[in-house]
This record gives sequence, C-alpha cells and structure tokens, in this order.
Amino acid sequence: MTLLRSLSGSLIIMAVLAVAAAVPSFAQTAPQIEPFSLPVRPVVLTQDIIKRFLYSFAPVGAQMKEEAAGNAVLSPEATARLNKKAAEYGFKDFNDWGETTRTIMVTYHWVTNPEPREEVEKAIASIPSMPNLTDKQKAEMIDGLKSGLATVEKARPSAENLAIVKKHVSSSKPLYKQWTSL
Repeated sequence: MTLLRSLSGSLIIMAVLAVAAAVPSFAQTAPQIEPFSLPVRPVVLTQDIIKRFLYSFAPVGAQMKEEAAGNAVLSPEATARLNKKAAEYGFKDFNDWGETTRTIMVTYHWVTNPEPREEVEKAIASIPSMPNLTDKQKAEMIDGLKSGLATVEKARPSAENLAIVKKHVSSSKPLYKQWTSL
C-alpha cells in the first residue's frame, strides 16, 4: 500500500504539474522549483552542466528562498539578483537554472526508477482488492495511474542524459531528496 501511495502520488503529481506548469514564469511570481515537475524544454546535459548544477544548487536555492520569502510577486530587482546568482555558475539566467534543475531531477528519477510501467501495473493490480474504496474510487485511481504513467513515459530522458546523470547518482541523491520534499 505504501508503494502504491508513493508511486501513484509521484506519477499523479508529475502529470498534473506537467499540464499545469507548461510555461515557467519566474520573472512575474515568486520563484518555485516544484517537486516532480517536468521540464518544459529538457536541457541536453553535459559533464560541465552537471558540475555547475551540483555547485550551484545550495547557493541558488538559498537565494531563491530569500527572494521568495513572503513575496507572491518578485520585484525586478529580486529577479535580477536571481538571474545574477544563476549566472555566477554559468547559467543564462534563473529560468535556465530551473530548467536544468528539472531536467536533472527528472532524469535522476528515471535512472533510479527505470521501469515505471512495471511498478504501475503492480499498483493497478492491487487496487481491486482494496476493501475501503468504492468501485468508483478504484476506477478513478486506476485511470489516474494510467494517465500519470503515460505522461511520465513521454517524459523519458534521452539516453545521453540518462548516461550522464547515472555517473552522478551519489552526488545527485541528496539534491533529489531536497527537491522531492519542497
């Protein structure tokens, strides 16, 4: 049951955020790097990009929290400070850093969970025997898992991105844990 909740939650969150957050708007609203959100345009990763990302995660994240604290809308000055902080690590701007973050985190998830279909099929198979759910709830849960799986499978990273992130799994793991707990 725990696996089902975790898996269905991850898939559904990724599916909803993929639809809801089609275009990042960090310049207008307080910046957010949503857990399980999919990149709008996945970044083609290189060793250099991964290295810059790993070094930038804590300072850019801290700047993001500082600028967003109590602010629903960022001032042009705050946006400029975020862009400057991301640029210190070789990113074009904060939006570029955000897309890189989402690309790496989603790729990490694929590296560590390479067979989502198998997991979802196991979860779906367990739903009919859940006595505390109505038939309608069971059907909705199954539909949600199937829909989430379709979205996740379409977001499968390139073989090149998977290979690069695989080399950095141990370095990326703590950042992934932070990202998924935002």
